[in-house]
Parts: sequence; C-alpha cells; structure tokens
Amino acid sequence: MKKSIAAGFCLPFAFVDATCALETAPGDYEPVPAGKTALLMYYQHARSASFYRSGHRVSDDFRLRSDMGLLRLVQSVPLSDGLYWEPQAILPFGHLRTGGDARVLGNESGVGDLNLGSVVKIRLPTRHGDMLGLGVFVQAPTGSYDRDDALNLGENRWRLVLQGAYVHHFDERWSLDTVADVSGFSRNDDFGPNGSTQRQKARYEYQTFLRYQWAPATSLGIGGGYVTGARSSVAGDDQGDELRTSYARLTLTHFLVPDVQVQVQLGRDMAVEQGFKERGRLNLRLVKLF
Repeated sequence: MKKSIAAGFCLPFAFVDATCALETAPGDYEPVPAGKTALLMYYQHARSASFYRSGHRVSDDFRLRSDMGLLRLVQSVPLSDGLYWEPQAILPFGHLRTGGDARVLGNESGVGDLNLGSVVKIRLPTRHGDMLGLGVFVQAPTGSYDRDDALNLGENRWRLVLQGAYVHHFDERWSLDTVADVSGFSRNDDFGPNGSTQRQKARYEYQTFLRYQWAPATSLGIGGGYVTGARSSVAGDDQGDELRTSYARLTLTHFLVPDVQVQVQLGRDMAVEQGFKERGRLNLRLVKLF
C-alpha cells in the first residue's frame, strides 16, 4: 500500500527574475486517501554564497539566507475507481536575508503569492498500479511587492503552471517518479525603480526521483532536477538571463501514525547559469490527514 501524500512546492522570490516553480518531492503524485483532507505545513532553510551570470561566477561572497514557511490545503475527491481530483490552495511566507556583496539588496519579510491548483491523478491498470498525474496551478499577484525593493516575496504578475507526472512502480518497494512542468507569466508593469515593464518567456523544469519503500511507513528518495528557460526583458531590453540550473535532493518520508506524516529533504544546486547558487537546503514537511 502506497502511503506517500501529494505535496510539492518551491518558494519563489523575485530578484531580476523568478527562479522557482512547483518543485515536487518523491511520492507527491501518489493520491491522498480518497475523501480525506490534507493540511501540509512546510519550513525551508536555504543558504547561497555564490552568484553567477552567463555561467561565470561573479562573486563567491554573495550571500542569501532564506527562511520560508508554507501552508497547503489539499482535498481528495474520488471521481471513480482509480481516478482522483485534488483541488488545493498554497500560501508561502517568510524572510530573506542577505550578506557580503549581496548586502546592498537588503532584507525582505512578508507573504508570497497565493497559488490555487487542480490536480487529477489516475491509477493505471499496470501490474503494480502506475500513476499518471496532470496539474494546473494559477498563481495570483497577492503577495508582498515593492518595485523599489530588489528582493520581493510576491511577483506582481500572474503565473500559470502546467505539470505532468508519471510514477512507475517496478514492484512493491521500488518506484520512479518523473515530473515535468512549464510556467507562463503575464507582464509585470511595475518592475524596478522606474516602473518598467518586465516580460518573461516560458520556464521549463524536469524532475526525477528513485524511491524505495524501506518499511510500510518509511520511504527514501534520491534524485534531482533541471531548470531552463525564463529569459526576461525589461523595458524591451533583453536581459540575457536564461536559466540552466541542475540540483540534487535526498528525501526521507515517515508516517508517525496513520494520519500524521513527516518529511525531511536535503539538497543543493549542482550547476547554475544565472543567479544564486544554493550550497545547502533543508526542507521539513508535516502532514495531517482529516
């Protein structure tokens, strides 16, 4: 019996462009138990010390520390045998702190943009019940934003994310999660001190995780992802800032009791073309089923 619960996130902040979307964790596209509501609470701590432009490190003392939280509510609606609909709402909040050469960017605290999602999950008639998932997420410009701030938790624009996933179960213990998504953005007509128009091309992300069900209540996952695209322009000037980022993740998920799950994930960036390079990340997640 699969015990993983749907939940995945990436906490976005704006520095020239937004670099995050809806990063997932191993088991996120297994269904929430039919008819149940899942309340998910996240904490993320990440540190960066290097900054890159066009693949070149321009500073090794460009420090950013993020301490972020997130609330997520997911409702599982069974549509038929093996078909699940999961509407959900996601709200990030937290604090960004800079140091070293990045100190001029200042610090930022507040609430991020509200994200509303609709996910459909289908259990396929394969030998071990593979899963197919399709998600649509709309991010509204509701978060903290000030055009005079270099760091913002809100983006001051709409974002649409389309996400697809396939989970292949090799047997009762081994699974492979594969997730891909594309993000599209509306214009930000109040970007920077001059209130310029920012446009951004589509952003693409691919993730894969090998998952092992170590015990009935405990699973381990290892994998990572790759991000590309999101080239932006400001007031018609091409910023030459297309993303090419690869990252690694190690995840432990455990049910304390049948309706309470905890997850610990460690990660770091492996290669960065543009922006901050994370040297370390800790994600904690608590899930309560009702």
